[in-house]
Amino acid sequence: MAGNHRRVRHMGVSRAALRRRRTKRTEEEKKRLKRKALVLPAVLAAVGILSAILFVAVDNRDIFSLEQFLHPDLYNTVEIGGVRCRRRTRIKSYLFMGVDARGKVGEYYNDVEYGAGQCDVLMLVIVDQNANTYTVFPINRNIITTMNVLSEDGEKLGEKEGPICLAHSYGNGRGNSCENAVDALSRLLYDQPIDGYLALNMDCIGIINHQLGGVTVTIEDDFSDSDPSLKMGETVKLTDEQAVHFIHDRMNVGDGSNMGRMRRQQQFLDAAQPILYDKIMNDEKFFRGLYDALEDYMVTSLTGKDISKLAKAFRSNEFFEPPEIEGEVIHDEFGYSQIIADEDSVAEDVLQLFYEKV
Repeated sequence: MAGNHRRVRHMGVSRAALRRRRTKRTEEEKKRLKRKALVLPAVLAAVGILSAILFVAVDNRDIFSLEQFLHPDLYNTVEIGGVRCRRRTRIKSYLFMGVDARGKVGEYYNDVEYGAGQCDVLMLVIVDQNANTYTVFPINRNIITTMNVLSEDGEKLGEKEGPICLAHSYGNGRGNSCENAVDALSRLLYDQPIDGYLALNMDCIGIINHQLGGVTVTIEDDFSDSDPSLKMGETVKLTDEQAVHFIHDRMNVGDGSNMGRMRRQQQFLDAAQPILYDKIMNDEKFFRGLYDALEDYMVTSLTGKDISKLAKAFRSNEFFEPPEIEGEVIHDEFGYSQIIADEDSVAEDVLQLFYEKV
């Protein structure tokens, strides 16, 4: 003990001084840890803010200011028709096509007898899951837009402008034809994403009419050169063959216009809807039977879950009347009608269907 005491005294430091030093070190360590505790959250917050800014900037391929970051309503917006807007959330859209081809679907490429077929019918079903609404937005087949030109194996060869009905005819009549039509419509509608498609050929008209037990309509056009059994002014429960003439025929019916045919198509849909709803509600096997009957004559990207959700939306959501794309009717060198869409009309329709103003 004496030796230890002498060694401490020889160093010129007493035990009391050592205790004071240890106490001082402990207090300094506490202060340092306290400073770290205050600084660490600030550092993490700064890193989080920087990461968020970088993420948003990369995701939107743009450079965002701090002002835009602090005010989220200023970004993720677009300008359509001079209006600043933001796309509504939980919007789903699906393109339904009626293809001018007959027989079961097969792999073919745009030859005279078994061509991939043009789209005589284009309808975009839009479901707003937040508002619990849906609509069926008709697209005139003659509207001019930009589309891809595809090879038989789906390779892009270039682009062209033409009636949107032609987009499906480029491709193999299956997936890449449908995707080409989806792409053409998306371009027309300010690059709106379209979540899926379902294409039916003309043989499906009779099948659907048969499954519904016949759809009743009033004949408002002259069918004497197409199907004399459809007499103007009469209310008729369509046979399957009559249904094909009523929906498909154009050149030798009424004024021969596509607008007239679109009106008849909408007339058929309006008459078919309550029958379809009643059967879906009262026969749980009906929808599966309808799907099985159509399967060989359709091409779709929709899953069974997608179709079930659509059926549910049709049953329970509120329907709202769709807008219509206006435009100027012109004629090509062969005398076929084409429509140059009015840009303001397209912008207004897109705003109404997909966006909210900021």
